[in-house]
Amino acid sequence: MTVAAAGRRTPATAVAAHALFRVSPHVILSIYVLLLALPQNNVLVGGGGGITPARVVAGGCLLWWLVARFAGGFRLAVGESPIRRVLLLALALLAAADAVAFMGGVQDSRIANADRGAMLFVLAAGAALLVCDGLSSTRALRAVFAGAVVGFTGSAVCAILQFGTSVDLRKLTVFPGLVAQGLGDLALGRGGLERSIGFSGHPIELAATTVAMLPLALHLARYGRFKPLWWICAVLLIGGPLVSISRTGLLGLTVIGIFLLPRYGLVRWLFVAGVLSSAVFAAGVVWPRLLDVLIDTVTGSSKDSSIWSRLTKYDYVWSHFLAKPLGGQGFGTYVAPIQPYLDNQYLLITVEAGLPGLIAFIALLAVPLWWAFRIWRSKHIDSPPQVRDAAWAVAVALLVCTISFGTYDGLAFPQMAGISLLLVGCAGALYRIAQRTEVAV
Repeated sequence: MTVAAAGRRTPATAVAAHALFRVSPHVILSIYVLLLALPQNNVLVGGGGGITPARVVAGGCLLWWLVARFAGGFRLAVGESPIRRVLLLALALLAAADAVAFMGGVQDSRIANADRGAMLFVLAAGAALLVCDGLSSTRALRAVFAGAVVGFTGSAVCAILQFGTSVDLRKLTVFPGLVAQGLGDLALGRGGLERSIGFSGHPIELAATTVAMLPLALHLARYGRFKPLWWICAVLLIGGPLVSISRTGLLGLTVIGIFLLPRYGLVRWLFVAGVLSSAVFAAGVVWPRLLDVLIDTVTGSSKDSSIWSRLTKYDYVWSHFLAKPLGGQGFGTYVAPIQPYLDNQYLLITVEAGLPGLIAFIALLAVPLWWAFRIWRSKHIDSPPQVRDAAWAVAVALLVCTISFGTYDGLAFPQMAGISLLLVGCAGALYRIAQRTEVAV
């Protein structure tokens, strides 16, 4: 090959590389949330048992953000962001707590779990950082919303089919190159009915993730294209918490119903509430026993042993906190049933990461919630209606996740961890979008 010929090929290579780097972050992030909605026990063959397609893409998101931050380019935001700051602070505090815990000694048998837990959290945080700094318009944000809503609507449809016909679509998601790992023993019975899990790892995870997607679907039904599609998705997403027979899901639906009132006004709220309630009663007509069990699940909460067992763990958590207040026993090292089931992420992270971990986790949820609600309601931020409505969707969805963390150990479930951190990143994107539109006004 001559030097001249080689020289003629160089521009083509440069053009190809330039085209690769011009891929918008929202495209990669939409792929990520679609993959995240699929069963996360489907792992790559030969990948050591912990690598899923979603985690591979999340790793790419983290690498993208790191390269952009240290080398520049990629059209990522460089200005100050309280959401980015709290994300990095949370990572730093958890890393510091982990270092203290490991210096105090961690059992060898628990190190693998610690590595896995840290990996899941860092990868999910990497995707959140790319959302925070890479999405610069409500159109890009809606693309990510659409990927999440479509993916988790698929999970809800799978759950409905599991419940109504015993058809399991999970088998169809084991694509070539993947192998399905076992989910372990799941308590799927309640009131004589078998609870569905959809594409999730547990009925509670199905309920929490599908309910968290409902505000995003309602935003798309107002400002997205193909509005009838998003209304259909919204109705199907309600099926997730119903067939999972989960109090967490019913509580999330109640929260959304409350925050729909200021969004719609009383008349429209009554109409939407009627439509959504009709979906619930339609399920009761098709499966009469389901409605009875759901009513018993709510009214019998005061007598349910699973609720009372949660309330008996505070002494256990307090004693462990006093023993290791600055580092805990190590992030991701909690092993049940060797240790008692806590079913509360706030208590769990207190045991695993001590006071620094608890502060980090609360700040990671509270700061984005504050800014999302402020963008939605504050009179001092003059943003277009679509920005305010997107802020409403993110705020309510993140509030649902925040409440759900009080009912189960959500960070131990990849879909819940990924979605909650993704919503944190969405709050950061809205912060920048609101600032820019406010200046433009």
